[in-house]
Amino acid sequence: MNRYQADLREIQFVLFQQLGLADLLSKAPFEEWGPDEVKMVLEEAYRFASSVTGPLNASGDREGCRLEDGNVLTPKGFKEAWKQSYEAGWRSLSNSPDEGGQGAPYVVHAAVEEFMSGSNTSFNMYPGLAHGAADVIREFGTDRQKKLFVSRMVRGAWGGTMCLTEAHAGSDVGSATSSAKKNPDGTYSIRGSKIFISGGDHDLADNIVHLVLARIEGAAAGTKGLSLFIVPKHRVSDDGTLTGPNDVTVAAIEHKLGINGSATCQLNFGENGACVGELVGNAEHQGIRQMFIMMNFARIG
Repeated sequence: MNRYQADLREIQFVLFQQLGLADLLSKAPFEEWGPDEVKMVLEEAYRFASSVTGPLNASGDREGCRLEDGNVLTPKGFKEAWKQSYEAGWRSLSNSPDEGGQGAPYVVHAAVEEFMSGSNTSFNMYPGLAHGAADVIREFGTDRQKKLFVSRMVRGAWGGTMCLTEAHAGSDVGSATSSAKKNPDGTYSIRGSKIFISGGDHDLADNIVHLVLARIEGAAAGTKGLSLFIVPKHRVSDDGTLTGPNDVTVAAIEHKLGINGSATCQLNFGENGACVGELVGNAEHQGIRQMFIMMNFARIG
């Protein structure tokens, strides 16, 4: 049963009357978008939220996620909703066509996200985190990292997370002890544990790209010594082929009062000394600055 309702007229009023969206439309880089296209997108997105994600909200919360054989299984219906969501283009409205997106103004994407999050916050956290992690790599990554990761995350082939919090390092993230040791090939061996990781594992995508804050050996204490690493659940070759597990394991699913369809996980990196990551943008000690791109949008969401 779906109980989600939104007022389309109100949202259109905010977009066109209060925010003056029409002034942006039909002009570069939004020349393919006009008021009619925006209204049609809003109507279809609301229909999708009401008929696909909305009905999974209560059932997903009751069923919750399960940890079986080291892998998280999401509630019934989530995998099909993920597939439909990406096939319909709802996750990439404001992304550039080069990434498989539709090039809409970001405010249109934000309005659609209101439907998606309002109808089913648990489900929407999975693609939302993937989108945020892709934003970080797009902003700070090397050309190779952008080519390898961003488009696959934008189109839903791979998911994404942000991994900051540790058992002893919550608000004081500078106390994090997760470590990174540089390898001869320029990659880093990652070791540590993170808690409260939203979407830390799931069965919706073929791979999950974790953005992990860790301290390179010898780096300064506190936040100024933290760097940000791309640590995929499964290792990947330069052509995007998955080449095997990356020693990222799920220790547990956190217990919560709500949004139980969203897997909030405890993750262990490098328990067997075989977890490999790469520095975002090859920039050391810039982890906090880089991660705030994602954190700011996540807090708004």
